[in-house]
Amino acid sequence: MSWRQARTAHVTMTFDPEGLTPTQREGDACVACHKKWPRPRIRIGRLPDDTTLFACPECADALLPQQDDTHSLPWRVAFS
Repeated sequence: MSWRQARTAHVTMTFDPEGLTPTQREGDACVACHKKWPRPRIRIGRLPDDTTLFACPECADALLPQQDDTHSLPWRVAFS
C-alpha cells in the first residue's frame, strides 16, 4: 500500500455501511470513534456506493497499516 502526502491510503478499504451511523456515512464523524469535532479529515475508506469515509488522526493511525519505507526512494532520487 503506498501513501500520499495527505496520509491517505492509495488503495482504500471498503466498509460495510450497515454498522455505521448516518453521521459516519456522510463523513461528518469518525468512522471508528464517532468523534465529530474537530471534523475528521483523514480519508480512511469508502462505502460500496463510493462515498468517502473519514477518521480522526488517532483512529487513522490504528486502522491504517504503518508505512513501509523499504520500497521508497530517497528524496533526491525521487524528485531530481
